[in-house]
Amino acid sequence: MRTKFRPLLLLAAMALYAPMLAATRQADTGDNGAITCRVIEAHAAAHPTVVAVVFHQAQKADQPRLASLLLQHSGEEAEVQVTGGARTAGSVFRLKSCFGRGLLLLPADAPPLKDGETFTLQFAQDNARN
Repeated sequence: MRTKFRPLLLLAAMALYAPMLAATRQADTGDNGAITCRVIEAHAAAHPTVVAVVFHQAQKADQPRLASLLLQHSGEEAEVQVTGGARTAGSVFRLKSCFGRGLLLLPADAPPLKDGETFTLQFAQDNARN
């Protein structure tokens, strides 16, 4: 008889867990249109003084959303924030030759980004909506 109730308990647990999962997911992507990204590689140049960062989404599930944002906002200004750090403005471009990847150009004095590090990306237009 116990086995009859296991599926019901599982469904009840999932029903209770789903809202918490949704809240966590909303916090990860943010109500403000921000998305968490991962640095693939970062390079600093002396002339011109710029930091170039190739990146993609941090969570595989965010790949379609990031691809869409890059398509819509390529060449626009965006804000970048490394966990616990200050926000920095830069320019974001969609890499046509690399599906779902972006190129971020930051000023040389921006907080350093290292390969594998995550950061939050928010497009300037998204900031204006909030």
